[in-house]
Amino acid sequence: MTYRAAVIGCGRIGCGFDDDPERGYVSTHAGAYRRTPGVELVALVDVDRDKRERYGKKFNVAALYPNDETLFDREKLDIVSICTWNDTHRAMVERAARAGVKAIFCEKPLSNSLADADAILRICREKNILLMVDHQRRFDRFHREAAAFVRGGGLGRLQQVTAYYTAGVANTGTHLFDFLRFCLGEVDWVQGIESRIAAPNASDPNIDGWLSFKNGPLVAIQALDVRAYTIFEFNFLGESGRFRITSHGFDSSFEASTGSKRFPGLRDLSPAPSPVDAGGGREFMLQAMAHLVECLDKGQAPVSGGEDGRRAMEIICALRESAASDGRRIHLPLKDSPILIPSR
Repeated sequence: MTYRAAVIGCGRIGCGFDDDPERGYVSTHAGAYRRTPGVELVALVDVDRDKRERYGKKFNVAALYPNDETLFDREKLDIVSICTWNDTHRAMVERAARAGVKAIFCEKPLSNSLADADAILRICREKNILLMVDHQRRFDRFHREAAAFVRGGGLGRLQQVTAYYTAGVANTGTHLFDFLRFCLGEVDWVQGIESRIAAPNASDPNIDGWLSFKNGPLVAIQALDVRAYTIFEFNFLGESGRFRITSHGFDSSFEASTGSKRFPGLRDLSPAPSPVDAGGGREFMLQAMAHLVECLDKGQAPVSGGEDGRRAMEIICALRESAASDGRRIHLPLKDSPILIPSR
């Protein structure tokens, strides 16, 4: 079976990242649909006429629409990617559901509020729509193996974890928190303070803080200035050594606990072969699309589902609430939150 797909929103993640020849790998929804067996990209949607026409030519798509209402009126679709501002996601999911789509691949964050996220989950559940959220590391071989190594006790008992990010607690933090959940399970409580290092978007602040996991360690999160450099890094310290994920997940290193050569009777961390190979090509979007097709073919749930998207939003909202109340401890899960998560 060939699934008919459309991309709503021809911005960076929808279409634009593939304009950059330096990337060296498929980085967009449109590009991944074009390269995935069993899928036909039949339509693009964007309010900007020049943009949709330019990417229509680039991806050889003839059906170009200014809005999703027209798309759903004129096209019979199996899959739709929603790559627009997150405050539009709920309405688009509602219209996609009425149009009878089988699957929705939604950009992160899932929505701009927990209430809207709950509505999206309810709609997809009632209409039996497969909902997948683009937390890309879950689709990548290295990140899956790294998470399994940490979860499986490869470092012994975890003592501390530190994570670093830039460019906003929602924009980048959503990926950070999702991967931490992937490795460590559910969060019990958070505490946050607004970072002294301002984010480029004032409506999406940098938050420093702590996440306490129910069955794991206390995790420190620290924001840095994206104008100095970008960083997305995890530092897992266990009884038997330290495992670091660096270079945005393209590199890793491992240090084992060994007898100290400098201090007799003590132990040091010494470089050792990494238990998880970070080498090989990275095709996050192609792996995501292949996974989506497999889930549709086999009727199985995706590794990055709507509930995972909501959990990441909960952490964002809880950290924002904590920072607004002088670092008050906020327990999860949250049924609702007054925090609105902005689009960028």
